[in-house]
Amino acid sequence: MACRTPAVQDYRQRRTHTEHGPMRIAVLNQKGGTGKTTTTVALGSGLALAGHRVLIIDVDSQGHVAISLGIEGKHTLYHLMVEERPLSQSVINARPNLDVLVGDDTLASAEIFLARKNEGRDKLLRKVLHENHDYDFILLDCGPSLSLLNMNALTFADHLIVPVSCDFLSLVGVKQVMKTLKNVNQVLLHPISIMGILPTFYDMRNNISDESIKTLKGYFHDKVLPPIRVNTRLKEAPQHRQSIFEYAPDSRGASDYQKVVDWVVREHQRRAQATA
Repeated sequence: MACRTPAVQDYRQRRTHTEHGPMRIAVLNQKGGTGKTTTTVALGSGLALAGHRVLIIDVDSQGHVAISLGIEGKHTLYHLMVEERPLSQSVINARPNLDVLVGDDTLASAEIFLARKNEGRDKLLRKVLHENHDYDFILLDCGPSLSLLNMNALTFADHLIVPVSCDFLSLVGVKQVMKTLKNVNQVLLHPISIMGILPTFYDMRNNISDESIKTLKGYFHDKVLPPIRVNTRLKEAPQHRQSIFEYAPDSRGASDYQKVVDWVVREHQRRAQATA
């Protein structure tokens, strides 16, 4: 397995998630093909390997989280939001410390249900998951659209990670995300902040990759994380129904995502200390 830093190991012994509730992170870019599911699965798996209790919620009807981890589930956000099924009876234990609420085509019905609601349709997920469940982190893998389900994910989450592939068109997608966040903050009155911008598909042989990162840093400064390099193992891992840490722990992909895991843990620790 990929190595973990002493800071992560120390924090495993000192974490006090029950005092402050789980860190709720949405992974979103309204442009497709930026590595959202890869990031969500890698981050969730890495946090679980470090000893943290993690829940991944798939907000995309394509259900790629379950496919990537080789699991099957009968219940989705539809059953929580429409049928009011308890979360504890809906999740699947995918790995030690890692639970998943899968996504499938029932989410299309959930979208129709939300569209017909007159009040509270943007914050229903926050309402049904108001309990402080026994998780350190809740990650939401959002689909590439501005749907009502994604709006629910954003009003449930407190933090946002935006994977951005290193090409010009992805920078346009970031602008769309910024407009969405402004709407969530001002119209829906929910304070969600960008936790990190994650450059993906970085190829040092192409000038566009470096130019993309420079542009992102010009807008987001220290919120831009170290890039995820182009790596064949990252593409192969879902075919084997494994996370990158299981499939190729010594690969560049595992090394790059381990840096993201360590960074999120440090942020969790820092915010917990600040709240205390």
